[in-house]
Amino acid sequence: MEIHHPVDPGSPVWLTMNLVLVAALFGILHLSKTWNEGQIRRFGRVLAVILLGNLLLRQGVLAWTGEWKAHNSLPLQMCSFSVIWAAVTLWTGHPLVYEFLLFWGAGALHAFLTPELDDGNSLYNHIEYTISHAGILVAGLFATVRMGLKPRRRSWLKIFGYTQLVLPVMGTINYLLGSNYMFLAKRPLVDNPFLIGPWPWYLLGMEFAVLLHFVLFYNLHRWLAARSERLRASWSNESSPLVER
Repeated sequence: MEIHHPVDPGSPVWLTMNLVLVAALFGILHLSKTWNEGQIRRFGRVLAVILLGNLLLRQGVLAWTGEWKAHNSLPLQMCSFSVIWAAVTLWTGHPLVYEFLLFWGAGALHAFLTPELDDGNSLYNHIEYTISHAGILVAGLFATVRMGLKPRRRSWLKIFGYTQLVLPVMGTINYLLGSNYMFLAKRPLVDNPFLIGPWPWYLLGMEFAVLLHFVLFYNLHRWLAARSERLRASWSNESSPLVER
């Protein structure tokens, strides 16, 4: 039975999901702009626990309802991995994991533009999907703007190379399980301009999209990091007491 469920762009559900994303992004950045280092670290770890808890809860719910299937329910999509990268980044600030989060997590943007739920159309699946994908984007932005992390030079190329090494492994898993993790065996059901032609030709469009998004997110977060550094320096100067001579 096909349980993948695309969400129509412009529908009330689609609008709700995207409003939640925008509110989370701007709300958290607004609330955290006056936080000190300790508050930023504590919030990052709380968000890490929420994201990992949401990921594990999904596995438990699917098992409890008897809907868990190895070919469909394992956390082996790029966004599932990105939840893990997000949690590790928020907890440790590790630069390489942070770069995996930024570039692999870029796909979470399309998860809101053209959503496709993996496990059916239930209310829980909508909530879980929104939390996990919004969390990826919030975590990347928070790490750059509030935690002071910045993608290193040519990191987009390095992560793109690592990604190519992962693809044959995932292809083998798909072959053994009859699955479609990372959409390597079958086109997603969504209408996306990068998905051109049947298998395997649409994979070329996906590779181009991945590379394009890596470069765009690299430049975006380099710019955000530089801007945040200037703002922190400005706030520091304004809060410093004047010394009378």
